Parts: sequence; structure tokens; C-alpha cells
Amino acid sequence: MKRIFFIHGDKGGVGKTEVAKRMAAVMLQAEHQVTLVDGDDKNAGLHAAFKHSDFDVRRIKVLTPAGRDALFDVIAESPGGVLIDLPARGSDVTERLHQDGASEDGFSLPLLMAEIDAELTIVFVIDQTRSPIVALREEMKALPETTKWIVVRNWREDRAFTLFDTTQTKADLEARGAAVIDMIRLDPRVNDILENAGLNLISAQTSDKLSMLQKMRVKAALRSWSEQMQIAGLLE
Repeated sequence: MKRIFFIHGDKGGVGKTEVAKRMAAVMLQAEHQVTLVDGDDKNAGLHAAFKHSDFDVRRIKVLTPAGRDALFDVIAESPGGVLIDLPARGSDVTERLHQDGASEDGFSLPLLMAEIDAELTIVFVIDQTRSPIVALREEMKALPETTKWIVVRNWREDRAFTLFDTTQTKADLEARGAAVIDMIRLDPRVNDILENAGLNLISAQTSDKLSMLQKMRVKAALRSWSEQMQIAGLLE
């Protein structure tokens, strides 16, 4: 069954693109057949991370009607899975993908999933602040109950996820069988090098722009994320 992943978080700066880049690196390293889509035309971080590699990343303005039509074609025609890095205001996109499918301003994603025998998973990224948790709760109300969920706790700050762990939202997610996984913090100096040089967690390991210590940190981040994806059932 084809798997479709929407990397979501609604607000900017929560870590969606970092999750998308790590997921892409692990899936490509494991030789999973996956099409990568960068839905952020203003800050195309996923595209930038893989533009110097052999892996093509489609850039689609998913906030526009034409972009959503293009996204439909990519999902329908991709021979394998599809990973979409949504921009900020991702809920504006998901809202348009859960219509009856007859209008020109969106399409029925559930109908498409049934048509091509695919499964939709929302990978929702949160940090320790309140607004991503509020956005997560709103999206859980808006999307069909059949939607699969993975929540990524982005540990960019060294403090507990008390706001999330004590909410009814987490209990509701657990009742739906959702996985909650953790993304460890990568040395910000390493992240800066990766972003400035257009590198990802695979290409960085052979780059002369990083020291041996920095390459070891890249490998540790890739290994940790691979373990988390296994916990979430995303790797065989």
C-alpha cells in the first residue's frame, strides 16, 4: 500500500522542515521508494537539502489552487510513497483537501486514497509551547477520524513537554492509536553548515565542510531518527 505523509505543524518555526529532512534521509538510506515534495515556496528547506544529490524534490505551491491540483497529480502518479513538507498555515491546505472534490479549489483526499489504495498519515510537529498543541487539537477535529497520526516532539529546548503530556489531546491521540516520537536536538552549528551548504544527513557524512566530530553528530541524529521511525512503524 502506498503511504502518503503530510509533515504538518501549522505555524512556522516549529521544526516541520527538519522532520521532513530527517524522514527523507532515513527513507532514502533504507532505499524506500518515495517522492519528496516541498510545499513551501518561500523557504524551500527540503528542496535545498537535497538539490545537490541524486534525489529530486518537487517544489509545489500547495497554498494555491493550481498547486493543489499539481499535488493531486504527484500523489496519484507516484510509484511509491509521497512525503510532503507543508508550509506554515498547513491547515489551509488540509482543509481544501477534504472537500467533496467537485469544486475547482481542492479535491477529496480520502477519495483519492481509496482510489489509489493509499494510506494517509499526518506527521504533526510540536515544541514545548502552547500554540502547536492548540493547532494539533483543531486539526484532529477537522480531519476524518480514519486519519493516522504521528506526533513528533521537537526537543529543541531542554525542558519537558508538560503542556502536551498532561492534555486531553494526548489521551485522544493514544485512543486513536497514534504514535508519539521524539526528535533530538542537533548541534545548531552543524545545522547551520548543512543549511548553508545545501547538505542533508546523508550527504553531510562525506562532505569536507564538516569536522569528524560534526559528522559523528550527524550520524547520531540519523541513527536516533531511524529508531524513532521504527517505533512509529514507518520502517520495515
